Amino acid sequence: MPARQLLRRTTLILLLPALLLSAALLPSATDARPKLRKCDIGANRPLRCGYIMVPAVRGKPAAGKQKIAFAVRPRGDRSRPSLGAFVYIEGGPGYAPTSPDSFKPLAAVMAPFLKRREIIAIDQRGTGRSKALFCKGLQRGTVSYQRGLKQCAKQLGVRREGYTTASSAADIEAVRKALELPKRKMILYGDSYGTYLGQSYAARYGKGMKGLVLSSAYPGNDPFWRTLYPAAQRAVTRSCNRAPNCSGNALGRLNRMLRKAGTSSKLSSNVLNYLMGDASSYAPGGFDHLNRVVTEYLHGHGRELRQLVHPYGPNQGPANYFSVGMYAAVVCNDYPVPWKRSSPVSTRRRQLNRAIADFRPSNWWAPIGMKTWAYGSASDISACLSWPKRSGNYQPPIPRGRRMPGRLDTLILAGEFDSITSVREARKVKSRFPRGRLYIVPSRGHVSELYFPFTSPATPRIRHFVRGLGN
Repeated sequence: MPARQLLRRTTLILLLPALLLSAALLPSATDARPKLRKCDIGANRPLRCGYIMVPAVRGKPAAGKQKIAFAVRPRGDRSRPSLGAFVYIEGGPGYAPTSPDSFKPLAAVMAPFLKRREIIAIDQRGTGRSKALFCKGLQRGTVSYQRGLKQCAKQLGVRREGYTTASSAADIEAVRKALELPKRKMILYGDSYGTYLGQSYAARYGKGMKGLVLSSAYPGNDPFWRTLYPAAQRAVTRSCNRAPNCSGNALGRLNRMLRKAGTSSKLSSNVLNYLMGDASSYAPGGFDHLNRVVTEYLHGHGRELRQLVHPYGPNQGPANYFSVGMYAAVVCNDYPVPWKRSSPVSTRRRQLNRAIADFRPSNWWAPIGMKTWAYGSASDISACLSWPKRSGNYQPPIPRGRRMPGRLDTLILAGEFDSITSVREARKVKSRFPRGRLYIVPSRGHVSELYFPFTSPATPRIRHFVRGLGN
């Protein structure tokens, strides 16, 4: 599955410490803490930016150092002590929270708390101001995804081992310590891929943390994305049932459209990609729009459908906005693969083909051929066939056998119409947390509070949760 479809398996992470981010976050020139300087990221007000240096690969000093940059939005009321800070980290992986497109929605969600609390946006290694990883072939789309990945791995050398979820969790903790943020007042907020990173942080460093919010959560990736199509089918049906301008069987119409176009056609592929991406991100409107143009297509007018689902171009834009190399490196390092990582590439390919041949989903979507589903779903991870095997000091996102902190209040949000990270996956995440609570955001899709911060039902639920944790 192309990276663009998964961009908001992407995360945000907000840590909410307390008591200190007044003068403490603005150290003097002689202070050992990071120096903060005034900066403008296009977030409607000036911020203070700084950075720390961490090992590029922990345990391998020869790999050098990695810059981890961050931006601080000071609290509005400086006449009273700070109650804490939201520390925000984007997902993807590959996005930077210091981008105004990311920072401003988060600030809107947390607006009621910003008189007494700061926001700290941390760019993960390889994103934004943290030395954005630029792998030319991948970023510009000038070569195949698989070839670009091979080139990127060669370009990185041993430093590729540092692009892992566990490393990013350690980077968050390093920034927290450098700024002397008290963990007892922290609320960690993560969305999409950030929920994966958030779980990694909670498992390793979460003891004593006050709260955790995971929006559009998933427990770990399945190479075949078994929940994707079933969740999309439910969303198509339910969104039509609730829309005043939709009647009849929307899923049946979509099935007829796929058969008419040919389930292996480029148009059908584009429709499915839209269904799993933008339709879910902009739900319910995305599904309503798709239903309308599918109906027109069945009546002989297919222009709007083709325009709606036309794929993004191969050029992914600037790496400091979204780094395809960083995305690919984390996916290949961390996500499960249907082959033995110690095997040579030729053996890996045979193991992949065997796994595809054995793929038998219990909830198969009839218009989509089994082969189309299997190969399409596995396309993202199959590009990792040539990625070098893990080193001996590799750390998984969540240590084997590690339990989440028993006293950590956790809110898990799942969009009812989200096919990217499904309600089913969110339920699995909830089961990991002894004090976890699940809220299914009605008639909404993927991380709706960031796409629609002023209207999503997720926004007031998050605010209610934060208030309930107290100061």
